[in-house]
Amino acid sequence: MPPYISIGSYSDPPRIPHLSIEADSGELVAIVGGPGSGKSNLIKSIAGIRSAAKGSIRIMGARPGSMRAREMAAFIFQNSNFAPDLPVRNQLERRIALIGGVSVRTVQRDVARWCEEMDLTEAADQIPGQMNRSQLQMLSLAPLELTKPSVAVLDEPLANLSSLRVSSALSIIISLLEKASVLALVQNKSPLVKRADRVVTLT
Repeated sequence: MPPYISIGSYSDPPRIPHLSIEADSGELVAIVGGPGSGKSNLIKSIAGIRSAAKGSIRIMGARPGSMRAREMAAFIFQNSNFAPDLPVRNQLERRIALIGGVSVRTVQRDVARWCEEMDLTEAADQIPGQMNRSQLQMLSLAPLELTKPSVAVLDEPLANLSSLRVSSALSIIISLLEKASVLALVQNKSPLVKRADRVVTLT
């Protein structure tokens, strides 16, 4: 069986001259780098949004952006990646239904329950511009809890959270490691660095 995440001889000059990583189920790998280190381009390449300059990337053996990769992986971007003109609840329902291959109606109750548990029910009914960054970032983590992907790739998932929400977010991410592989692109001070099985520093 191929690794859950495989990055081989990836390069994005001049920021990342060479990067090779493999991660399997139960592993949390932290890729550490400051602003301008190439983390944003890397996650876009893993998600299939842009082509890698050099090297190969595979998710459960599949190419980034392929149907299998989309079915097996969840991507959480630092800017939350919500459309600006639709209530976040509707966007979450559609996103989670798409990942699960089910109807939106099927997931509505689960989304409502999760939002209530996170004290985000009122926030979820607003458009992104009406929320603060902490609420948006926390809501972006809902697919991790509600779909339990095999692979999670996270770009600074804790950076915009209030101190009160960091613990809840960490619990969601760590719980994935029972069956999933997690790749977190973070800065050095992120709490995920201390929890990581391996740390790779971009220079």
